[in-house]
Amino acid sequence: MKSNLKKFILILSLIIVIIGVVSCVNAADSTDSSEVTMLTLSKGGLLIHYPSNWGYSESTSNYSIMAISKLDSIDSSDVGQVNINFEKKPIEGEFYTYVNDTYKSMQKDSSFELISSGGVMVGNINAVEYIYSSNQDGVEKEHKAVWFEKGGQAYVLLYSAPPKDFEDSLYIFDYILSDIQVT
Repeated sequence: MKSNLKKFILILSLIIVIIGVVSCVNAADSTDSSEVTMLTLSKGGLLIHYPSNWGYSESTSNYSIMAISKLDSIDSSDVGQVNINFEKKPIEGEFYTYVNDTYKSMQKDSSFELISSGGVMVGNINAVEYIYSSNQDGVEKEHKAVWFEKGGQAYVLLYSAPPKDFEDSLYIFDYILSDIQVT
């Protein structure tokens, strides 16, 4: 009798484990099966790879080569609140003086606050990074700008996002920086 009870408990336990495993597999299958894939964009001497949950967007900057925005951050005005803008500007004079003067003038404006700056690399090119916050017309944003020079042109890659979203997508910007090809 004890032997039959042990067998019954063992079989019942095994059935419960099998039901649990099947339930987990079915739950995994019923989740959103859409996967993020990598897309390629090449424009203005830059080639980038970015995730499919971001999309090509418009920029209001006269120097913009291209811009991408996180798709779920696009507001009712069709403006991406989390975005990366790629710009190319002709420079005269020394590159570092040009970039530093840009931020010196921004520091005079109380709507901008410089958080940090320093040297970084974009591929094998020396670059300068500026992290700052802005508050323009009550809209707060955090920014990470990376500047480098090639062929007498100043390139700037600018990641911008509301403070609550800045850290969440910063890894996308950092990935693009690590993978970008400058032609």
